[in-house]
Formats: sequence, structure tokens, C-alpha cells
Amino acid sequence: MILDLSQCLVMDGAPETRGRPREHFKDRASTGAERKSVIRGSKMKARIENIAVLDMETDPFDKELRETIYPFCACLYSNNFDPVVIWEENHEAFVDRVIAEIENLPDEYTIYAHNGGKFDFMFLVHKLRGRVSFKGRGIMSAKIGRHELRDSFHIIPEKLAAYQKETFDYEKMRKAKRGKFKQEIIDYLISDCKYLLEIVIGFAQKFGLKLSIGQAAMAELRTHYKVQTIGENLDAGLRAYFFGGRVECLAGRGHFVGDYKLYDVNSMYPFAMANFQHPISNNYTKRQKGGINDKTIFVELDCENYGALVKRGENNETSATEKRGRFLTTIWEYQAALELGLIDRVRLISMIDCAEVSDFSKFVIPLYAKRLDTKALLKRLDKNTAEYQETKREDIFTKLLLNNAYGKFAQNPRRFKESYITETGAEPPEGYTVPIPAYECPEYSIWQRPSPNKRFNNVGTAASITGAARAVLMRAIAAADDPIYCDTDSLICKNLAGVEIDAQKLGAWDIEAEFSEVIITGKKQYACKVAGQEAEYKIRSKGVAGLIWGDFVKMLDDQIIEVVANGPTLSKTGKQFYMSRKVRATAPVYVPYATRQRKVA
Repeated sequence: MILDLSQCLVMDGAPETRGRPREHFKDRASTGAERKSVIRGSKMKARIENIAVLDMETDPFDKELRETIYPFCACLYSNNFDPVVIWEENHEAFVDRVIAEIENLPDEYTIYAHNGGKFDFMFLVHKLRGRVSFKGRGIMSAKIGRHELRDSFHIIPEKLAAYQKETFDYEKMRKAKRGKFKQEIIDYLISDCKYLLEIVIGFAQKFGLKLSIGQAAMAELRTHYKVQTIGENLDAGLRAYFFGGRVECLAGRGHFVGDYKLYDVNSMYPFAMANFQHPISNNYTKRQKGGINDKTIFVELDCENYGALVKRGENNETSATEKRGRFLTTIWEYQAALELGLIDRVRLISMIDCAEVSDFSKFVIPLYAKRLDTKALLKRLDKNTAEYQETKREDIFTKLLLNNAYGKFAQNPRRFKESYITETGAEPPEGYTVPIPAYECPEYSIWQRPSPNKRFNNVGTAASITGAARAVLMRAIAAADDPIYCDTDSLICKNLAGVEIDAQKLGAWDIEAEFSEVIITGKKQYACKVAGQEAEYKIRSKGVAGLIWGDFVKMLDDQIIEVVANGPTLSKTGKQFYMSRKVRATAPVYVPYATRQRKVA
């Protein structure tokens, strides 16, 4: 006989509970949970209503003179009050007025500035006190009075122009001119604030007040899948198998002449998430015997390697150029390398199995389909309509969710620090024992401590996803005609056979551009002449802006190019400087393909 326990009577407990159906208390508990949910929802709605944005205009950047820049105009903007505009030429008076206006806001506001953590907020940092959350040199969040400052770039890591932004001649902001154009500058500043507020509120209404897009993406993924967290020791063991995207100068440095194409995969990491099985449990088993089985996720092996398996070098860079040795890899790369004949004389050392695996198709597929729909709709809509702006927001949010979920699995909380700012010489709260040296920060003290909250999501999941993506790239390189360069989800070669070419399908390859000449000088450092448009170039140089074709020609001749950043870097210690970098060719010269036509440096 099957008993319905919900209808059984409670015969123990307090007298007032005896004889009542358990379902009675279940209903009361459910009602209590619903009441709490309503209260939480009401509080969240109030917090979203109390969102404001802050933006500043500064002296124009000048990398030739490299003068210190100062803000002279700011706008505090919200749907709850008229724009608060501050125009003040004296820097300290400007900062005091901005802080006073923030402190005078009623209720509690969450105030966003786009890339404010590395720019706008840095003009205020010497006035901030208490706990401040930094990411690198930039502020993620801080407090002024009861109000919280946040950098909106962490939730929307896109230039505001990707959504909506007016054009403006920044020469009008020079000190000698700006008085004449004051109203025009203010109108431009207010328009930027309006667009930023729209997209920030749109994000908050969909995802709540998450600090980062990674948090929002992970929360969305968890509505479909439960991926178990792991312990710190297990994280340390699995992290050795985690590598990022494969970036390789497959033909070394050189000037390559011919019909080359840039192919890339439509949403490589979402494709790898949706179409491969990845660990979702914390039940990992390492063993030395028994060989590969259907639970094996990671492999440690000794072998001959012919450009298949990646390894970290002494400079911590990842490369597949190691010819022989011990490799830590994923099952996806191991299987692809075996099938392609790119590893030989294999000796298995150990395997790591995971008890439970899954793909993430229920997360990826609907989002990708939605992205295709929004992109198609954007082509039909008038850009000057509210519907276009709403669709554009949806498109940006969907793209960010798709591309930021996997990385959250790999975050390393050992790197997280908490910071606290005090007056110079004042004592911080207990635990903050590591100060930034006083000579670096004489006006105030920044104290740090390791974050006490260490959550290890599951780096094994991230390692499997990135390994699957590298396996897809490995197969493409093997099928390519004259491959000369690859980067994570893209490949430059003359032709790519045996793969699906489709501009829209998830995981298919697309021809992004065609070139007549390519100069490669290093990883993430190349220049291409666009075929049929000899005056148009595609320049890629990570961390360095402003390089031209001629600079790459000089680098092939072993010349060093010095590049000064277009704008200043502002530090959390109050300093400003224009970063200068010396760029040179870093890739070796070699010719692995005898049929290649190239001009070798």
C-alpha cells in the first residue's frame, strides 16, 4: 500500500499542531516563501528604480604633450530627477561638487559610469573611504555616503557606441574653446547619459543588479543546469588542464602574398558548450590504469607532438610547438590528435574521469536562435525608433550571455583581493594588513587582504569547453590549404575544405575577409591588405593602437616601433601617465609548408 504522507496527521510536536494535516503546514510554508519572494521582488524593483548614471567630460587627450587631464563637466542622470550638471574648471572644487551632489541624492542610488572604474571614478578615488572593490587598477564598486558606485562596463563590456552614441568634435573641449561651446557640450553629455541609463536599466530589469555579465550568464545557465562547485585542492589539480584559446603563428613571421582568407567559427565557445559533453560533477577520479573510457575527461601522456597538443612555455604562453614530451590535455584534443595522426609513440600516464557529464544545449540553443532573430529584425527596423533600440539592447544582452558563461567556471578566487581606503596613517579594520607603499600613494592609504570568500565554480568544466574548441580548431588547421595563423576561433589560410561554410549556423565556419597580402610578426599582431581594396587594411595588435602597414614592414626588418597610447592611464594611487610600448616581431621565422609562396623577413 502506498501512503500519501501529505494527508497523514501530525501526532507529535506542540499540542496546537497535533491532528492537523501536514499539507496545512506545507501550505503555510509555501505562503511564507511566496511572501518573501514578493518582498525581495519589491525591494529589487525599488533598487532598479533608483539607478542613476554619471559621466564626465575632460580635457582632450594629447599624447604628444602628455599633459595631465582634468574633468571640467559632469552629469548625474536618472529618471527620478532632472539632470544635475556640474561645470567647474577648478579640479578640487569640481570633485567636491560631484561628491556633494551624490551625497544629497534621496533614498539609496546605484550609480553607474561606463568604464568609470578606470576613468571617471579615478578622479574621485582620493576622496573615497572605506571598502572599495578593485579589479586590477579599476574600481568595480565603491560607496559615497549611502550610494554605491559601479562600473557599467563590467555588465556591458561594449563601447557605448555599439548601442547608441552621438558624434562630437572633441577639439571643442579644449580649455580655450569650450566656453563658446558650453551648451553643445552639455547636450552631448546628457545624451550619453540617457543612452547609458537605458541600457543599464534594461540589463537590471532582465538580470537584477549583478556586478558582472559573468554573474548574469552563470545565473541564466543555472536555470537549466546544476554544475557542482569543487574544493580548493581539486581546483589546483584540475587547473593545470585549463588553457585558453590557441593562438599560433603557424608559419612563423613573414610577408605572405597570395589569396588568403580569414575564416572564423560562429560562436565557437557556445558551440563547444552545446555539442560536447562536459563535467558538471565534483566527483573526479584520477587513475593510472585501465586506459580511456567513456567517463574520461582529461589525459596526461607522453608523446611525439606534431602541432596538435598545447603546452605552456617558460613565459607561460600556450603553444603547440613542443615536439616531444609530457602533455596535459582534454579528451577532445587527444581524440582529434589520434584521428589526424598528429601524435605518435603515445604513452598514457594518467587519466581523470568525471562521474557526471552534460552538454549545455538547453542554455545555448535558445539564446543563439534568439540572437539570429534579433539580428534579422535589426536589419528591417528603422534605427530611429524605440523598437530598434529595444531590439538592439536584446541583441547585445543575448550575445554577452552566450559568450561569458563558460569563463565564469574558470575564475580563480585566489587572485581576488579586498581593499579598504583610509586617511594616510589611519588603521584599517582587522585583516587588512597589506598596504600599497606610501611612496606610491601619499595622499591616502589603500589596504588589501585576500578575499575570505573563495568559491571554486568548476574549472574542469571550463577546461573541457576550451579543449573542445581547440579540437575544432585543430581539425580545421589539418584540413586547411596553407594555414599561416590561428586565434581561438579563427584561421587565416588559402582555403578551408571539409568544413561547413555558413554565415549563420552555430559552429559553422564563415569567411570574414579576403586578403591579397598578410604580414605576421607575432601572436595577435598582424596586418592584412583587403583583396580588391588595396588601400584598406585589417590591423590586429593587442594592447597597441595606431599601428599601420608600414610599421609591420619595419618589424619584419627587426626594427622596434615605439607606440604611445592615445589616452592617459589613471591609477588608483592618483597618478596619470601615457603608456608607451615598444613593439617588435616576436614570432620565429620558419617555413613548415614547402609549397608556400612567401617573402621571408
